[in-house]
Amino acid sequence: MSGKQRSQNRSTTHKCPQIKFSPYMSEIGIGVIGCGFIAQAAHLPAFSRLEDVRLTAICDKRVKLARLLAEKYRIPKVYSSHLDLLEDGDVDAVLVLTGKFSHKSIVVDACRAGKHVFVEKPMATTAKDAKTMVEEADRTGVKLMVGYMKRYDSGVKIAREILTEMSSSDTITYVRTHIFGGDWVCGPTIHPIIDTGEPKPEEEKVYPEYGEKFAHVTEALLEQIHDINLTRYMLGDPRNVGYAYDWGNGSFIAVLNYGDFPAVLEQGWITADFWDERMEIYMRNGWVKLTLPPPLLRNVPAKVEVYKAGKVQREEHPHGIWKWSFEAEAEHFIDCVRKDLTPISDGHDSYKDLVVVEAILKSMGERKPVNLRF
Repeated sequence: MSGKQRSQNRSTTHKCPQIKFSPYMSEIGIGVIGCGFIAQAAHLPAFSRLEDVRLTAICDKRVKLARLLAEKYRIPKVYSSHLDLLEDGDVDAVLVLTGKFSHKSIVVDACRAGKHVFVEKPMATTAKDAKTMVEEADRTGVKLMVGYMKRYDSGVKIAREILTEMSSSDTITYVRTHIFGGDWVCGPTIHPIIDTGEPKPEEEKVYPEYGEKFAHVTEALLEQIHDINLTRYMLGDPRNVGYAYDWGNGSFIAVLNYGDFPAVLEQGWITADFWDERMEIYMRNGWVKLTLPPPLLRNVPAKVEVYKAGKVQREEHPHGIWKWSFEAEAEHFIDCVRKDLTPISDGHDSYKDLVVVEAILKSMGERKPVNLRF
């Protein structure tokens, strides 16, 4: 029986296994699904450093690659099918680190198997699929957390707290979120990436409306969906996408309408030996500026700049703790599993990012504002 047939057979069963939550669990068994770059460069190193966490099983259709990583991280069990891994009783939670087009099917299978789920961003490629994932997690009672590690950056947390304080007595007038990227790896990775030459697993590609017409925009929005998520994390949910335009040269803008002010999203690509990503929030009497570090630069928080007008004008540069956001994110996921907490970047909240993505594409295609219905 093929993996697809087995998944279809399971989908008609709809049983809800016993879900484990206990602060006294001696160890939490983790199953890793997907052995590509982000798994090797970020998540395996981060989760392997946590206390009371056991990397129990690893899975990839590239079996040779999975075996080499199992040997490197002393993972006792290797699977070529995620369905077989999900039957493993020693696995309490899974990390879904495959390509984005396969997230939905694997996450739904994991929920039905009673496994808590951490899935890399984007959680899906359409809002419809994201909603299905959220509904399945709710129905089965498992945790569903999406990998938005920037929310766990200590500098981002400081900036959000300061913004909340300042905006309580001031008025936000303009927001700019800028991402042109560059060298996100920040030089050679600490852990060399293993490549066995095995072909990457094939995925059935599913795009949202207008996704294929604006293919490069869609890929950019999905890959850099962090910045939509970060904007919402700092400001809340926008009312609509007021305007979106693609210049056809790799750069585009979208204007998110917050009623009293716009939040302008600027996206594009640049070849550079640095990382170009920042958020600027202007108020009548000051600003908060946030400069994000390269994603794989360890233990360096986002840079925060604060300006406050007054009789004595002040510029402040508060500094976050030295901690890798990927590791802080991993710790939070384990806390949620162990203590039955709601993840900061849970499925319900992350679903909204796909709604915004689809609205941006629709605004580009129809050249008009698009209301957001979450």
